[in-house]
Amino acid sequence: MLSSIRKLLDNWLVRAFFIVLVLVFIFWGVSNVVTMIGSNSAVATVAGHPIEASVISRDYQRQVTAYAERHGGHEPSQGIRRLFAGSALGQAIDRATMALEARRLGVTAPPSALRQQIFAMTVFDGPNGKFDKATFNQVLAAHGLTPGLFMADIARSLNANQIVQAITAGVVAPKPMVRQVFDYVGQERTIQYVQLPFAAATTPSPPADSVLRRYWRNHPGRFSTPAMRTIRAVILSPALIAADQPVTKAEIAAEYASEKFKFSTTATRTVEIITAEDATSAASLAGQWKKGADWTTMKQAAAAATATAVTFKDAQPDQFPSGRLAKAVFAAKQGEVAAPVTGALGTYVFKVVKANPGGAAPLSQVAPRIKAQLQLRRARHVVNASVTKLQDALAGDTPLNKLPGDLHLVAVEGTLDAQGMAETGKPAPIPGPAALRKAIIAAAFTAPQGAQPQAKTGPGDSYYAVSVEKIIPPALKPFDTIKSEILADWTGAQVKRQEEVAAAQLLAAVKGGKSFDAAANAAGQPVTTSTPMTRTKPAAGVPAKLLPIIFTLKPGEPTMVETAREFIVGTVTAITEPKPGGDPAIESRIQAALDQAMQTNVLQSYATVLRSRYHVGINAKMLHQISD
Repeated sequence: MLSSIRKLLDNWLVRAFFIVLVLVFIFWGVSNVVTMIGSNSAVATVAGHPIEASVISRDYQRQVTAYAERHGGHEPSQGIRRLFAGSALGQAIDRATMALEARRLGVTAPPSALRQQIFAMTVFDGPNGKFDKATFNQVLAAHGLTPGLFMADIARSLNANQIVQAITAGVVAPKPMVRQVFDYVGQERTIQYVQLPFAAATTPSPPADSVLRRYWRNHPGRFSTPAMRTIRAVILSPALIAADQPVTKAEIAAEYASEKFKFSTTATRTVEIITAEDATSAASLAGQWKKGADWTTMKQAAAAATATAVTFKDAQPDQFPSGRLAKAVFAAKQGEVAAPVTGALGTYVFKVVKANPGGAAPLSQVAPRIKAQLQLRRARHVVNASVTKLQDALAGDTPLNKLPGDLHLVAVEGTLDAQGMAETGKPAPIPGPAALRKAIIAAAFTAPQGAQPQAKTGPGDSYYAVSVEKIIPPALKPFDTIKSEILADWTGAQVKRQEEVAAAQLLAAVKGGKSFDAAANAAGQPVTTSTPMTRTKPAAGVPAKLLPIIFTLKPGEPTMVETAREFIVGTVTAITEPKPGGDPAIESRIQAALDQAMQTNVLQSYATVLRSRYHVGINAKMLHQISD
């Protein structure tokens, strides 16, 4: 995943998006982060004021819950859990330092701004589509908040926002930088290329056995048995012992009661909505819809009436353009055309296509998941209690087959190759998740034969130790038993060689001064000419392996690449630089992205200064307790 993110960050638009996220995480969010009462449970202190473990634990648990939802209920490993805890603490520290800085500077949001911010939150709207105090109190109570604490958090966020705006107001990217990026993104190139597929080559006649035997001996890596190793391994893994951990029904029920929010989903609706300009038009469309017209017909009718027709799929209340509309949607019956609703953008006519009531899943439905989570949690404690004994035993040169029987180890032994395949050609029966199996196989092929094994940390909070009992080197397979395999490999090599020679000759002809068209025509090869392309919008049909090279070539300079199916020879025929002001929309997006990047750099530096100014201290032991 990290490599995928690094590749995405090579794109300036994606990089800008990530920068915006960083900005939001550092300086925004509603959270009670500064507790002014001393406590032994502080995970950190900011200017002597504690940040309580309960605050960090709450944000940490949100991240753990989100991870479990994305991974089928599986809890994150210890390493990931510690990253989540560190992230929660970092965000809390930055919000706390900003709150103190706002106080030092005397920055205070006026009551009118606070009221406007709260009134704009549609979640607090009543039946009339406007802010309703009773709804406000109900929503806060449902989330364990009091009005005073909530408004204080909103005020802190508004104060922080004023400082952020003041710091970043004049930070803009210089025009030459914007122009340079614009030129880079907008440059167009046209190419010509020739494809020489292996399938188009002439298949040679089978050679004499002497030729095949020589080929067989010259390519031992292709026709030998793999190197094998006979190993013995022991594994201490929560995943392997979790199923044996006892969990009672009462414990499952208690976990469900205390973590019920983890098993709840938000109510959603899939709705077909038509927004008409006035009530008369809306009523006419509603009448037609109620008579049985389908959605395709209604979209056509809406277009004729200068109305808009859209579908909201699995939408939550705050995703609708009007609080009044959201209330009506969630009160409507599925499958019925509801009465028109007046809103700021017009009059809405809608039909609920699918209704998901949301709410907590029943205990009977999630009990197996809770049981598995509790078992895994207990298994982690068992592993943590056993690993020191395992390390001590191995340090005392205890062989793997003589280790104590109370260490909850799973033992395995056998012969396998570097891909984890046994002599039978089937995967070696190494227990555990795929990542753990891969780590054990890698260790088996790096450890010296006869060396005393050591306990190594593996994925999923696991440990393992491997000893190599025997090394079996590769050996050539008998010629007569694999003759057909040798012939097929030899034939493929000859075919590939034919196309490689043809491609090299074409490349040499172009380098020698011939035009690409003339060289290709002389070789009898058809030429493909691409449409103009940019770095962000490659032309259709251009081979993927050619794309990274296209923007490194000079006009007329040829190149040659190999794929699994063919050789490709290509050249750049035209380069068109973008005209200044030729695409104001793209240039504006570049300006905004670079502005955001520079502003974020300034804010990150500012955050570092604030941490130093307010003497941040971190209790690493307490932080680890949150994630253990």
